[in-house]
Amino acid sequence: MRASLLFINKSFWKSLFNVLFSFGIPAVFICASCLSWNLFGGTISSVLVFPSVSYISIVFISLVVIPTIIFEYRTSNILRRIEDAGNKKISFIWAMSIFFGLLFIANYFFNCAVGTLCMFNNFQVHIMWDTANYGAVFYTLILTIILCTTIGITIGINAKSLIFIQVFGISFILISVFLAYWIIPVQLLTAEPNYNAIRFISYLWPLKYISNLFTQSWLQTASFNIFHVSPFDFGSSYASSLWVVYPDDSQKTFFDILNVPDKIADIFAPLAWIVVLFGVNYAFYKYQRRT
Repeated sequence: MRASLLFINKSFWKSLFNVLFSFGIPAVFICASCLSWNLFGGTISSVLVFPSVSYISIVFISLVVIPTIIFEYRTSNILRRIEDAGNKKISFIWAMSIFFGLLFIANYFFNCAVGTLCMFNNFQVHIMWDTANYGAVFYTLILTIILCTTIGITIGINAKSLIFIQVFGISFILISVFLAYWIIPVQLLTAEPNYNAIRFISYLWPLKYISNLFTQSWLQTASFNIFHVSPFDFGSSYASSLWVVYPDDSQKTFFDILNVPDKIADIFAPLAWIVVLFGVNYAFYKYQRRT
């Protein structure tokens, strides 16, 4: 396995494409998202956007980088060559799982640090780090990794061209910008009823539930989590407040409330997506074996 890890590590860092889509573009996106709301004169706090956009690097790696690597390995018959060299295929797969698992975790907190630096002068970001529910954060992180990599693997093993992989991955990400609340916090959609159609459509999008879980996990401060409840507390709703400052300097508070059914959906909907995707992959595998 050590040889496989060294090979995967070397081939990953040799590709500028991998580095750019794993670190560069997600970091730029996080900076743009966290800083953009400051241009509106403090209308809302950038902290509201942070949880939803914090995992964007996982999506980029899972939906662009991993499918590309799988496709390249498929077309170059690298797994067959590994077996011909006397190494077990399962050992190589485990090595890939370890490498990308560590990459996901390190990348997530790297991007959290980038977002925090962008909002360093915002006192609320320091409170957020002090009061976060880290057990829920890590649960959501692992759930996100499994869900996104399952989507990426499904693409990688069935795609017929690199162009399809890149077009699908970028399209999925662009749609998630809105349906996963990466730029517009869900609280603002509640405050502006004209945009609530986006919120209803987002129930069909798997990453919407991930964004909700990260929001509930990170924003445990009394300023946002009024009931101060965990994502796993199904006996209580989650309510967060949004202060909107109008041009005449008046203020109004809007509330985003996740009721008990919403909280249950946030936990179990991603799991349902994972089961469905595993079923699709297994069906494709059995079909290919028969043909």
